[in-house]
Amino acid sequence: MRVAVAGGTGLVGTKVVDRLRAQGHETVVLSRSEGIDLTTGDGLAAALDGVTSIVDATSLESTKPADTVAFFSAVAGHLQREGAAAGVRRIVTLSIVGIDGLGGGPFGHYDGKRAQEATTEAGEVPTAILRATQFHGFAGQLIDWMAKGPLLPCPTQPVQTVDVDAVADELVALALEAPVDQHVHKDVAGPEKRLLADLVRATAKARGRRLWVLPVWLPGATARRVRQGVLQASPGAKVIGGTFEEWLAREHPTG
Repeated sequence: MRVAVAGGTGLVGTKVVDRLRAQGHETVVLSRSEGIDLTTGDGLAAALDGVTSIVDATSLESTKPADTVAFFSAVAGHLQREGAAAGVRRIVTLSIVGIDGLGGGPFGHYDGKRAQEATTEAGEVPTAILRATQFHGFAGQLIDWMAKGPLLPCPTQPVQTVDVDAVADELVALALEAPVDQHVHKDVAGPEKRLLADLVRATAKARGRRLWVLPVWLPGATARRVRQGVLQASPGAKVIGGTFEEWLAREHPTG
């Protein structure tokens, strides 16, 4: 099977590409390095020739709602239009558990992901939306983004993080199966409910870094819903992958 991976050079996309190739499938990486601009559609039509399925694992660092909505809407729209023209049978999109009704401010990324879902499902090609909880590595990202010294203010946030490798497995499975319904929705989460601050402390320790983690309450309705656990597993979500500690030991074997 010939499968295209949008965002195929990113954290999730590279794992999807590796798994597809290991199973003997032909992959097409949709990225600027391959001469394809997903925000304009340039080069996309030729790249999708003969493609059976598309996995959309694109990402954006900005959290500004206008930026994220523009980016994800553009990418999803081009994938749908050119995918339909190429006879693609399914588009598999990676999204986030619990994003309905969230957005704005530091949560602006969720506005973009909701726009991505809506734009994808508005097209002709059948879709599969895989919503995942935050990855085990999110605590480390928070340290990289915010820890400028020995003190790290950490949002008071319950999480149910998941192993990114297990998420990649789910994306591959959805891309390879023959679609039956026009729209499929699936939620996945890790096996444990934890507090983000505890994961940050454990990650810092594994990295050999002294860090004082100070839980803080962010203002606003969105932050309140997050504190109430909206980003943890939804009812009926599939639990996948190993625990945070298992992942951390794998990532930092001497930590």
